[in-house]
Amino acid sequence: MPSVNPGPAPTTTVNTQSPYSTEVTNRPIAVTMTPMSVATITTAEQSFGLNGVTQVTAATGIKAGDVLISVNAPSHVAGVVLANCRVDPAVDDKFYVTFVNPTAAGVVPASGVYLLTVMRFSQSNRTNGTTLATMGLQTTVQ
Repeated sequence: MPSVNPGPAPTTTVNTQSPYSTEVTNRPIAVTMTPMSVATITTAEQSFGLNGVTQVTAATGIKAGDVLISVNAPSHVAGVVLANCRVDPAVDDKFYVTFVNPTAAGVVPASGVYLLTVMRFSQSNRTNGTTLATMGLQTTVQ
């Protein structure tokens, strides 16, 4: 009896991936910032952006859930260190920068154009329960 090849069998796969795709975009943003003074021997987290509390700046386009990778100051100021940066997890256009002052005197971080590097994940626009045809296979998103 001759062998008959019926072709590829359709397969249904449950999607266990995160609703965020693997596509990531990094983008630089230039923001004019005027940080406040940092008291002696302390750290101070200051908020910036259109919805910032400490220092309101122009709209930046940062969205809640973005990741702030780095903040580059416009110049060096002796006695102050830029220690941390983060995006507000619930409010668009609000980010935080933490400055450290290890000296015995109050210090004001540099004012000017700071360069922020923001990472954003591309959110999937597929909804649960939809069926996609990919390379001849049927896939159901769960």
